[in-house]
Amino acid sequence: MGKNQDSYKRGTAEFLILFLLQKEEMYGYQITQVMAKKSGGRYTLLLGSLYLILQRMEEDGLVTSRTQLVGKKMTRRYYAITPKGEAHLQTILREYDEICKGVNLILDREVDSDGQ
Repeated sequence: MGKNQDSYKRGTAEFLILFLLQKEEMYGYQITQVMAKKSGGRYTLLLGSLYLILQRMEEDGLVTSRTQLVGKKMTRRYYAITPKGEAHLQTILREYDEICKGVNLILDREVDSDGQ
């Protein structure tokens, strides 16, 4: 993977995680699998990177976590978006849409009547 793709991932990982958690609570491995599946394998995150992001997001109050026993000995940590995380996600999505519109205008790519 190139440096540019790594930079794009760093810039989008947080809001994509929040977006997925808006739909349902998930555990870490599940998040990586859903991202890979929905992106057709184009967007993957290493678990180590994901857990660092989730830890930071939890410290910032954007997500909460709970541990659940799975089977006899294994536990999973499930993550859920908080109201603060929901508000943050909406802000990020608005900003992302505006940046995409601007980039598309610079690249002379078509923008629909909505400006998108």
